Amino acid sequence: MVRPAGQWPKSRIRSFAGASGGSQDFGDHRQRSEFVSNPTDITILCEDRQQASFVRRFLMKRGSWTHRDLVFNVAPEAGGSAEQWVREQFPAELRAYRSSHKRYALIVVIDADRREVLDRIKDFDNVCEKHDIAKKRLDERVLFVVPKRNIETWLLYLSGQDVDEDKEYRGYDSERRCRPNADRLAEMCMRQQPLEGHPPASLERCCHDFQAFWCLIQP
Repeated sequence: MVRPAGQWPKSRIRSFAGASGGSQDFGDHRQRSEFVSNPTDITILCEDRQQASFVRRFLMKRGSWTHRDLVFNVAPEAGGSAEQWVREQFPAELRAYRSSHKRYALIVVIDADRREVLDRIKDFDNVCEKHDIAKKRLDERVLFVVPKRNIETWLLYLSGQDVDEDKEYRGYDSERRCRPNADRLAEMCMRQQPLEGHPPASLERCCHDFQAFWCLIQP
């Protein structure tokens, strides 16, 4: 479900609604895992439906999250720069996370494009400073997911191909086709072993950050 930035849910959400207002079912509601018995509700702030679909599938495979536990805030399809929209929504989401008395977490997904991952993350520190908000602390349940060059780079690697983070790759004609890619990443993550083959550096960094995030969200 799409909701206005900064409004954290009072009840759990079952589905993701695209910018057109239609409801999208992104997978098996019954998908479960033994690794988390009482998952933290998570809000995902992201640029597009491909990012949303990939993150959602990964979380449902990696833990016991279902549609009811995940809320997506996705940039409007006709709203200009999606990267800028995510960056500008972040202060409100961080403020909402900090003001909540329930157990929530926040994941922010944004493509690095031609920039470095650390520079993209620094943008969020800068926008927080602009709004007089303390930047993200290490002990907060907030995760930055920054694919370089973009999410399609990760998808191609997870399909078994070598990739170059400076090149741009075509995406799938349907965002649902990323499910096997997300499943493969979840399986590698659960084994807690190095990623197979020649993984993109941005994905290796994200996996490292996710392990810290995982420890913070345990009940």
